[in-house]
This record gives sequence, structure tokens and C-alpha cells, in this order.
Amino acid sequence: MQNEHRQGARAIITEILSIVLGSAIYGIAVAFFLGPSGTVMGGATGIATTINILFPNVSIGLMILVVNIPILLFGLLFYGWRMLWRVVVAVLVTSLATNLTELFSVSMTSDPLLCAIMGGLLLGAGGGILLARGYNTGGSDLAAVIIKQKLIKSVSTGRILFVLDLVIITGSAVLTRNFNAIFYSIVSTYAYSFALDYIIDGNKSAKMTLIISDKFAEIADEITTELDRGVTILHGLGWYSHRDKDVILCVFKPHELYRAKVIVKSIDPDAFMILADAKEVMGEGFDAPDL
Repeated sequence: MQNEHRQGARAIITEILSIVLGSAIYGIAVAFFLGPSGTVMGGATGIATTINILFPNVSIGLMILVVNIPILLFGLLFYGWRMLWRVVVAVLVTSLATNLTELFSVSMTSDPLLCAIMGGLLLGAGGGILLARGYNTGGSDLAAVIIKQKLIKSVSTGRILFVLDLVIITGSAVLTRNFNAIFYSIVSTYAYSFALDYIIDGNKSAKMTLIISDKFAEIADEITTELDRGVTILHGLGWYSHRDKDVILCVFKPHELYRAKVIVKSIDPDAFMILADAKEVMGEGFDAPDL
């Protein structure tokens, strides 16, 4: 029992430290590099930065929160608090962290290219740390998911996200009359994607997971509800016990793996879980077949 309490306390401390570290890096990226240089990314951060360029007295951190509010309300309407509470937490902590770092912000360099690269890398690293623990910073990511699932089901989420970010970056250039900024935005977006991919999935492999548990039905339901992942039940036989065993087969993206482990251990601490790299996954929620 004492061991379980220690593990629980350690898990909570790790969770809090991850949130603090990820949001702090996120805030530094915006307040020290992207904001002072006027480099506009996509999403809520890009809109907030544009407003700050037009109205310098307006806090970027505050505007990130304001821009996210209507998106979060739509998300909560469609998916409910249970599905989106981590998004709400991520938006709040990154907005607060950006506000706090803005109080101490200085322009680290006058080179806009260096600001774009460093800002993108740090933003991706901070966002990646949060995403690896299941916290999504909302913005155009959440908007793209809502549009895909509720409005335009025939278009991929990635393409919708690309269009949204392109509109934000181009719109910012028009409003600020700085078309050279589009180049820096592209560089920063690439740096962001590189850092995010490196943090959350390194070699981009998915994880094939086998879960053996007497509570397989509860675990399968929770995975389907919480992570929106398809689950297959395999029927097997435990050779030592000579008892029938139902085995959950599921493939997770790397950033979903932490939440999957939490779900399994919270329902059945004695569950047996096997993880293996899946180098290529084709189908719903993953890549389309490359034929």
C-alpha cells in the first residue's frame, strides 16, 4: 500500500513538473523570441502575436487565452469536459506562463532569422513536452479536429490545419504590411514541427500494444472514449492457467502512449502490457496507403 502511495505521489509530481517545464519553455519562446521579433506562427499564438504587433500594449499571453476561448467553448459543446479538460489546462498554463515571461522579456537577438529558428524550436519543445503527457494547447489544432469531425469529413485534419495556419500567417502579413515576415514564419513553423516531432515521437513509429487483463472490457471502453482509438479483442488461452484470455490489440501514436498507460494502470494495476514499435501503420487515424 505504501508503495502504491509513493508511486501515485511520484506520478503527480512528474505530471506537475512536466506541465511547468513545458509551459515555461513555451512562454520563453513567445516572450523572448517570437513576440519581440514579430514572427507569426499559425494557431492562437499567431493571432495573438499579430494583435500584439498592431497593438503593442496588448499582452500576447492574454490574447492566446482570449483567442482560444471560443474554440474551447465549441470543443466543450461537441466533446464535453471529460475529453477536453487537458486542453483547457494546457491553454491556461501556457497563457499564464507567457504572461509571466513577458514581464521579464528582452529581445535576445535582433536577427529575425535566428529569432524565427529559436522561437520555433523552443515552442515545439515546450508544446511537445505537454503533448507527450496528453496536454494539447488548443488553437488551430483543436479547430482543425472540430472542422474535420463536424463539418468537412472528406478532408484530412492535417490539410485543414495547414489551410488554417496559412490563412493566419498570410492574414498577419497583410494586416502588418510585412510580407517578408511570411518567410520567417515558414522557417519558424518548420523548426516548430521538427522539435515537436523529435520530442513526442523521435522516429515517428507508432506503438502496437497488447494488453492482457481480466478487466479488458473496461479498459477497451476507456481507450475508445478517452483516446478515440479503435480496439480489437483477440481471444487466447493462458497456457499456465489453461484459462481463456481476452487480449486487447491497439495501435497508439507516441503522444497517446502515456494516457494509454494511465488508463490501463488505473483500471487494472496487475494488467500485462506489451509494447512494440510499428514502423508503418495505414488506416483510420494514421497514414493513408502509399500506393
